[in-house]
Amino acid sequence: MEGFEENFQVMESEQLGRFVVAKRDLTRGQQILLEEPYVTGPYWDADVSCLNCFRDSCSTCQQCGVAPLCYDCTNHDEAECSFYRMSGLDRHFLYNNFNVVMPVRCLMLHRSNRERYDEIMTMESRLEERRGTEIWDIHEKFVVKPLIESGMFVDKLDDLEVTGELLQRICGLLDANTFEIRGNVDSRGSEKGYLARGLYPKTALMTHSCMPNTLLSVDGYSNVRVFTTYPVKMGEMLTISYTRSLFGTYDRQTHLRKGRYFICNCRRCNDPTELGTHLSSIKCTECDGGLCSFYTDDPRWECNKCHKLLKREYVNEVLCAARDDIMICPLEVRDLERVINKHSKVLNPHHSLIIEAKQTLLGEFKFICVSTDPMAVPKPVLRRKFELCEEMLLILRFLEPGLSRLVGIAMYDYHVALIELSRRNFDTTEIRSHELLDNLIKAEGELKQAINMLLFEHHSTPEGQLVKRAMRELKELRAEISVVRAMIEDENLEGQNRNQRSGNGNSNNNYKIKFGKRR
Repeated sequence: MEGFEENFQVMESEQLGRFVVAKRDLTRGQQILLEEPYVTGPYWDADVSCLNCFRDSCSTCQQCGVAPLCYDCTNHDEAECSFYRMSGLDRHFLYNNFNVVMPVRCLMLHRSNRERYDEIMTMESRLEERRGTEIWDIHEKFVVKPLIESGMFVDKLDDLEVTGELLQRICGLLDANTFEIRGNVDSRGSEKGYLARGLYPKTALMTHSCMPNTLLSVDGYSNVRVFTTYPVKMGEMLTISYTRSLFGTYDRQTHLRKGRYFICNCRRCNDPTELGTHLSSIKCTECDGGLCSFYTDDPRWECNKCHKLLKREYVNEVLCAARDDIMICPLEVRDLERVINKHSKVLNPHHSLIIEAKQTLLGEFKFICVSTDPMAVPKPVLRRKFELCEEMLLILRFLEPGLSRLVGIAMYDYHVALIELSRRNFDTTEIRSHELLDNLIKAEGELKQAINMLLFEHHSTPEGQLVKRAMRELKELRAEISVVRAMIEDENLEGQNRNQRSGNGNSNNNYKIKFGKRR
């Protein structure tokens, strides 16, 4: 582990428990921590997967006879394999009770690395808050009961007695403190593994904020790297986000309350307009242009223009209808557009539910552009794709003003959409060469910013691979800009009075021949 002693100072309060502040001034984009996971494993309720790499399972370990493996993996952790081999489990036990994998791996630390075991047991588990709740009963059914009834812990694990209370505590700390490990990319450029989770005790000390000052990147070895998103002063609390930026306040708070048992009081959560993005606001039924936001101090839905108060029953009805429509909407452009238009009349075009549908629609347009010959893609598709990219980028820049993975990806998508639309508009003479040049230069600026946003990503991650592709495309884009500049110079030499269409003929054709195909 690198960086913790130099950059982090552990504090404690009655309200927050243990948390960390910056031990010194930190610059934007600085790597302040590199930590390896104490435990990795599948997500809760995940499909059965290989215990070694988390790909789909298609075989069973020949040594222990119970661990699921994939075609490429012939073994898994030696101590884990030995433990399962000595436990006398039925060969179908893990296939039928896959949720026990992470708790068992935590327990095994008691034998293999007592110091790490003791450290994770100091982590917050919210045990008392969870006791008797639905999630407690779920863990009781799918973890505690199978493990206790299996008899694998009849003999103490060294001097550790494995009880239902201990298992519930471990389940709680896993729920509250693990981080996502997304599919990495192997040396051949193919995706390696599926979603998993890792337990990082030092990283987990950071407090949640919906506008955090740090971000995480997990490399190909499941090590987490923590970077600052903007300059952090000595003594400032170090924060991280456990929620999605484009979720509205209600959905973020629900996620935190149910999954991690706390309520966020960050600047964004305390602003009814969510920093002016109105991701949770709905249209006023009384005035034009008014948006009703929820105020928590005196619970109410109030218009920002005429101050009309909406009844909660009406708001709940509107939100439930929109959520139901979006969830069941087919992944077809026409259906998505219908749902977006329908509910934008009552919510607002930037409501998080509408944004969710627009993200899905954008994905459909991106698929169309990738799978279709560039010249065969209908112009309305290119135009709508560009509008959606522009809208997503505008919102994300408000919500994540510092270093941001999401903003970097959005910038990349925006630059692609801008180039695609500009090329087509030039081909159909809707814009002239100097307008094409302006758009290409603008796209170049967005692409450079996207690369700068994503440079912190490890090369083994999908975003790291995107950076490599973006760098190649930046070189190609600069070559394209040079060609357009030369084309403009040729046009100027031909004189101002020459017919624009015939004057553009040869240079226009040369441009289409060179850059008409997708990069």
